[in-house]
Amino acid sequence: MYLDKPLLYYLDELASAKSTPGGGSASALSGAMGAALASMVARLTLGKADYVEVQPEIEALLQETEKLRGRFQELMQEDIEAYGRLSASFKMPRGTPEEVDARSKSIQEQLVEAALVPLEMAECASALMKCCHRIAEIGNAKVLSDVATGALLASSAGAGAAWIVRANLLSMKDQELVEILSSRLSTALDDITAYGQQITGIVGRRA
Repeated sequence: MYLDKPLLYYLDELASAKSTPGGGSASALSGAMGAALASMVARLTLGKADYVEVQPEIEALLQETEKLRGRFQELMQEDIEAYGRLSASFKMPRGTPEEVDARSKSIQEQLVEAALVPLEMAECASALMKCCHRIAEIGNAKVLSDVATGALLASSAGAGAAWIVRANLLSMKDQELVEILSSRLSTALDDITAYGQQITGIVGRRA
């Protein structure tokens, strides 16, 4: 687990010639950092006299942002593992018709898994943007720039994950499944865009 090691180690690995960690893992890290900033703003709102009326909602939002942070952290590793399994499938032997069939079947199965992980990242990013939107509305006005930054990191996580999803969908043969996953991705990205625009306006008014 890269999270058990210094940040510099992860960045050096990311910059290396190895295929993992890559864009998917980096997108998940972006999401985790965005969630952490949202949690920070929520915590800086708790216990403040000026925000007594929103304390229960802020507490609920903090629980959600921390849940999302934990999931993004898990997805960092899950993306690496999914790519590893897909890469292994491409390396399977194809000297006989049976081997060719087995290899093709394995590739298609792993393409689905390799698409589902970043798709979940995008959907988590959408959920995080919703939290950031509400925190921007009711959270501590002195630290709105931090929740705005958290939202930008969440948006980046969704956009980066989307590229990974699309890359895997291109090679999938099950077009019905491709359409289903594409629709889920579009919904997540649309929500991210809408929340991002609203957050910009809210922070501009309250800051």
